[in-house]
Amino acid sequence: MLRPAPNAAVLSVAGVALGTLLMLVGADFALTWTRRLPIGSWVAGWARRYPLFALALALVAGGLIGHFFFATG
Repeated sequence: MLRPAPNAAVLSVAGVALGTLLMLVGADFALTWTRRLPIGSWVAGWARRYPLFALALALVAGGLIGHFFFATG
């Protein structure tokens, strides 16, 4: 039997995720407007300096996303 999802928790997580994305878009816009390197360049430089940590972070994030979307009850 399926149980209803915890709506408040799902909405709060979605709100935090959307707020974080909007903050990153605003920061990227401000950096581009002032002719500085955008956030993507910072992330690419960090990933070049620490490739194994970037790989581990990508694997964990991918595993979490896969778990959230493909978990069956």
